[in-house]
Amino acid sequence: MIYELIGQQAIVKRFQGLIGSRRFGSAYLFAGPEGAGKVSMALNLSSLLLCEAPQEGNACGVCASCIKMRHLNHPNLHLIHATPTPKTKDPKNSDPFKGLTEADFSAIKDEREALTRDPYRGINIPGANQILISSIRHIKKELSMKPAEDGRQVVLVLQIEKANIQALNSLLKILEEPPARTTFILTTGSLDMIPATIRSRCQIVKFNPVPDTQLKEYLITKGLDDSTAQRIARLSAGNVQHAKTLMEADFSEVDTKILDFWRIMMGGKVSERWVTTADITQLIESYTALAKSDHAEFRNILRFMVFWLRDAQLLASTPEANEQLINTHLIKELNNFVKFYPRFPYFEMIRKIEATLRDSEYNMYMPALLANLFLDLRTSLLETRENPNAIK
Repeated sequence: MIYELIGQQAIVKRFQGLIGSRRFGSAYLFAGPEGAGKVSMALNLSSLLLCEAPQEGNACGVCASCIKMRHLNHPNLHLIHATPTPKTKDPKNSDPFKGLTEADFSAIKDEREALTRDPYRGINIPGANQILISSIRHIKKELSMKPAEDGRQVVLVLQIEKANIQALNSLLKILEEPPARTTFILTTGSLDMIPATIRSRCQIVKFNPVPDTQLKEYLITKGLDDSTAQRIARLSAGNVQHAKTLMEADFSEVDTKILDFWRIMMGGKVSERWVTTADITQLIESYTALAKSDHAEFRNILRFMVFWLRDAQLLASTPEANEQLINTHLIKELNNFVKFYPRFPYFEMIRKIEATLRDSEYNMYMPALLANLFLDLRTSLLETRENPNAIK
């Protein structure tokens, strides 16, 4: 493997078999949750298809093609992803980079380089919310010309769910009549957002979250002790990129943030003083700023909210399930939460947090999203509270 891939061996073997038997298709749609390895698999598959001397079903990693793939500059690889919207729009434009600023170009270059170092991080360019039709037109133009090098051409589209309707319609036409010796690999974290017309033209490959046991083994190879590796694996919920982020976390600080958040929601005490409405307002402002400056960390905070509620829900239904918890070190606080909020609507609130996580990816107004979420959480806590000091 040229690019790091954790787990997903069944998918790897499937494609090795397809390529070995020459039954490889023209279009694939890789679908699954964030951090499951869709992009890494897509890059490794692209490398294998372009490799000059494959070894035992894998790209050799040393030929000229593999070296180019390590830097994503192989002429037969056509990479499409969301880009910033040009300042001046030309409806007939077939250059996705025309009209972009120097800062936009720099961000695209930096993100592509970062992707080569860690495919699990994906590409996250500021202001890049859509795949525009100009990107598809550009690929059409390139595919109509003689390839720069002999062999297969690969079109890799990351986060196809970000394509606007014009881009999707244009892509559909190519998928219906694909050029000879061309393979399309599309990735998405939201299969239900992809039009049926696109899905029907692709072979769908579903990725599952990486199992805790495999993620734990991976973390141990990175130097973590068994206990820490197990906690991070559980916290990550099969998301490799999340696990990598947590490897750098100060868990004492994380725990403090978790408890302070719930104290604010419950109207308890933080730093020896009672919480007021101003604290919630400040929380919305600070989370909004974090979502802009470090969206990955913002997502982590919301995930920690979910993990807390899942632990509490598990304790509420199975009090003896201590060893199955993620936040085992906070067992006292969790038990207090369960005791004093016996009718808390866990399932509903978890879904609301996950919806906020999803909506935050689509440039929605963050203060309103967070205000609605926090209001729902606070209302649910007030309505089910038996003791105002659940977490001391």
